Amino acid sequence: MVRRVLEVVLEQLAAQGYERLSVPEVAARAGLNKTSVYRRWPTKGDLVREALGASLGHAEEAVDTGDLRADLLTLARAAVAFVESPLGLAVLRTLLAEGANPEVKGLAAAMIQQQGSQGPGAIFERAIARGELARSTDVKLVLTTVAGAIMHRILIEQSAVTEDFLMRLIDLVLFGMTRD
Repeated sequence: MVRRVLEVVLEQLAAQGYERLSVPEVAARAGLNKTSVYRRWPTKGDLVREALGASLGHAEEAVDTGDLRADLLTLARAAVAFVESPLGLAVLRTLLAEGANPEVKGLAAAMIQQQGSQGPGAIFERAIARGELARSTDVKLVLTTVAGAIMHRILIEQSAVTEDFLMRLIDLVLFGMTRD
């Protein structure tokens, strides 16, 4: 029962976004009475938070190949897979269309925090420990740059994200525009 409700929430997020998501409609599509849904999830925010959290699962430990470039390529591939997935579509639609909504902002912050030290930041912590990066590296800017380029490629350009594109993107981030 719980799994079906959470699946319906993700389907509805992808189809119509957070604002138009209706708990009674979710209940009906899941074959339940709305009071059953409200008993477990008192608010729409609670319901959406659990659906997103369950779908993302607990953040898997970030890959550790021992090489920053390889780790970043793996992270970028995972980002592409997420953006192109139904869950990614639901999350992006919600964030892009309704990001100013305080509930949506709270959901986004909770998803980022859920990753904790096991998420992408772990890649950078290990690279700093290995001496591959300076301690002053702006990790948030690097992650924003990679994610932004991927989303721009997919959503704005509506082009495929190829392996060549990812390698060039990661090299640009790691080495800048000029190389010695």
